[in-house]
Amino acid sequence: MAEVVITDKSLTGLKNKVIIVTGSSSGIGLATVHLLLSLGAYVIGSDLNEPAESDVSSSAQFSFHRANITEWQDLVGLFKKAVELHGRVDHVFANAGMRPMVDYVSDIELDDNGDPKEPTSIVLDVNLKGTVNTATLAVHYIRQNPSGGSVVVNCSVTGFQRFRSVDYAVAKHGTVGLVRGMHAALTAQNVPVRINGVAPSWTGTGIVIEQLFQKLGLYTQPPDAVARAVAMLMADESRRGHQIHVDHGIYKEIDEALMLPTYNTVPHKDTVGEDETVGRVREAVEVEKGD
Repeated sequence: MAEVVITDKSLTGLKNKVIIVTGSSSGIGLATVHLLLSLGAYVIGSDLNEPAESDVSSSAQFSFHRANITEWQDLVGLFKKAVELHGRVDHVFANAGMRPMVDYVSDIELDDNGDPKEPTSIVLDVNLKGTVNTATLAVHYIRQNPSGGSVVVNCSVTGFQRFRSVDYAVAKHGTVGLVRGMHAALTAQNVPVRINGVAPSWTGTGIVIEQLFQKLGLYTQPPDAVARAVAMLMADESRRGHQIHVDHGIYKEIDEALMLPTYNTVPHKDTVGEDETVGRVREAVEVEKGD
């Protein structure tokens, strides 16, 4: 597994870049805003409420636009605001999310007739659909830059594990698929946009009850540790389709270095990969259309 060393030098190159951060008012998002501002970036933060910290709100390089990522028009307004203010979008951190709600096993409710009620989908709407929509708009706006840019998705280690908070696990596995799939599509179509993910372990955010964790002797890492991985992925133009695992402030690239090579030992040696197969099929269809 490839350990990644993130030095201050590896974070350079973001000065005057225009960067959108969703979920910017607390936790990992707020820590990322702080770091990006210190690196000289222009940051457009988005959340349901403005950050309480005056040093962020009063910064000349910070703008806030309220948006609910489950609402498409809210997201469109966010990106249009960034373009209105700065003329472009260079990078996006798709970070907004919420805590688990249901596990589809122990919390099935019944209606007045004694029939099962449909479980809430709010976690899937926020953590998966909202993230997909954020990334979709990010690609649309970033690709308009001649120099391109990048998207970073907050995927979580639960996107790679068996995790009993099922709605959260489903959503985060989906965000891992988003990074993998969109990387393949961007590469195949030669779009000048990179996409990468961060996979943090337990981090001191609004989702984590830190006092309880301390009482139980459990570790939470500071959100600043994750913010450094986010900034590095934006600054390092060689990072494409990577997942940076962040645990105890230690960084490891786990998708290209571990997950994909492991899977590639499973299929028959003569099997053509699914992505290559799709590419060949689409090419053949286009040829037939041309005929």
